Amino acid sequence: MEAISQVTWTPPQAENRISSMTSIRNDWCISRQRTWGVPIPVFYHVESKEPLMNEETIDHIKSMISQKGSDAWWYMKVEELLPEKYRNEASNYIKGTDTMDVWFDSGSSWAAVLGKRKGLSYPADLYLEGTDQHRGWFQSSLLTSVATNGKAPYLGVVTHGFVLDEKGFKMSKSLGNVVDPRTVIEGGKDQKDPFGADVLRLWVSSVDYTTDVTIGNKVLRQMSDIYRKLRGTLRFLLGNLHDWKAEYAVPYSELPMIDQYALFQLESVVKNITESYDNYQFFKIFQTIQRFVVVDLSNFYLDVAKDRLYVGGTGSSTRRTCQTVLAAHLLSVVRVIAPILPHLAEDVWQNIPFPFTAEDGEKANFVFESKWPVLNERHLSFPEEEVNFWETILEMRTEVNKVLEVARTKKLIGSSLEAKVYLHAPDTDLVSRLVDMCASKNEADTLHRIFITSQVEILPSLENVSEDNIPCSGEYLIQNENKVWIGVSRADGLKCERCWNFSSQVGNYQDHPSLCGRCHSVVGQPIPALAAAS
Repeated sequence: MEAISQVTWTPPQAENRISSMTSIRNDWCISRQRTWGVPIPVFYHVESKEPLMNEETIDHIKSMISQKGSDAWWYMKVEELLPEKYRNEASNYIKGTDTMDVWFDSGSSWAAVLGKRKGLSYPADLYLEGTDQHRGWFQSSLLTSVATNGKAPYLGVVTHGFVLDEKGFKMSKSLGNVVDPRTVIEGGKDQKDPFGADVLRLWVSSVDYTTDVTIGNKVLRQMSDIYRKLRGTLRFLLGNLHDWKAEYAVPYSELPMIDQYALFQLESVVKNITESYDNYQFFKIFQTIQRFVVVDLSNFYLDVAKDRLYVGGTGSSTRRTCQTVLAAHLLSVVRVIAPILPHLAEDVWQNIPFPFTAEDGEKANFVFESKWPVLNERHLSFPEEEVNFWETILEMRTEVNKVLEVARTKKLIGSSLEAKVYLHAPDTDLVSRLVDMCASKNEADTLHRIFITSQVEILPSLENVSEDNIPCSGEYLIQNENKVWIGVSRADGLKCERCWNFSSQVGNYQDHPSLCGRCHSVVGQPIPALAAAS
């Protein structure tokens, strides 16, 4: 019982289960009277029935079985099985016919495996099996190891439930409801399109394995959709890093606040995922990856980043700062998903357009040579007040999108770039920050870029507001404490044919009358050699 308490049990309630079963266990008879199984290597005197089994006989039989297998006991003669010292008395002995209890057989596997194989150590780091093994393998291994060595043969034990069909029934060939992993991976008669190994592995990571779980085409199709979205996000990162080199990286202190916040989110996610791996909480990893990569990253940062990546100019600082963040995301995300989605991770790794050198200085040709991401404490030290502020901005962006959708429904606008957003709030500190963002020298931090609209204006009051000049509006509660009034009208100025933003500067340039000031400055620059060649 003391050995049980020194083991890490996952889930924790497994300790109670094996403790109760072990404490009420009766004496263990390890012999079985069956016609199959591993023989107990004992000889019996024909007349006295006294057993003959000592170190010499065991060593000799071990040498025979190591050469010819355990069946040698059944087909070899007594005189061949006895060591030379006893062969003259072979006629006085017969072979025992009892076999070893299978639980003693499997329960002593730690001695045969951990003690004999190079690279393995005793006790094992982990034993993994179903919940029924608290009475079986986990317990028999514990008993044999404690009896001979005084300690458990494992440092940790993970137990899992059983896989049921989509309706929650036990799988049975007679019912025809068996889900064959090979069919899931490769396809088959009842499943034309294969899902592949990664989708099956993704499903495994998504379920709480400590209980019984269900599987079927419906849930696998859901996993396949999530997999494709994840793959699409990684493909976007790869595509926008096609011209990236490590020397282009912008120092952290020079990054816009939106980029510093994005790196904080990334490091927080890597930290949480690492902890979940350490605790075998794979479903938490799935939830984190899905929420961060598929939802948060794609729907916010990458959505906002498109303007910087496509419009700002190939070698512009706004594009390079964004690429610095994208490279960090790609290298971290691909490595933390690799244990669950090795094929996707390796596919991405082989298409990374720049070399990667691990922390030890070695070049990583494969994803599993790249080592685990090392947490960046500076990125994690992003001030708490700034984290809270950016969470407010994200929630405000969600509410702005709601008003934009109303404007779209009323045919006021089509694209969000056709809109001008107005904000008013009674919280003076919040208003001050919003005003600063509108006037930010770093364009990536400006509110209209974050909202993906052409303009944003902060109103000091609502006295002169009317439905004629601001047709769509509403009041929203942000972070359950800040009331913010949000209004939408048509954007001022004309549409730039290059970036599609509306600007009063369009028409001011004789050489490019259809461009805004930003695009005019970009197209007026010399074309970099790399971009020209492509």
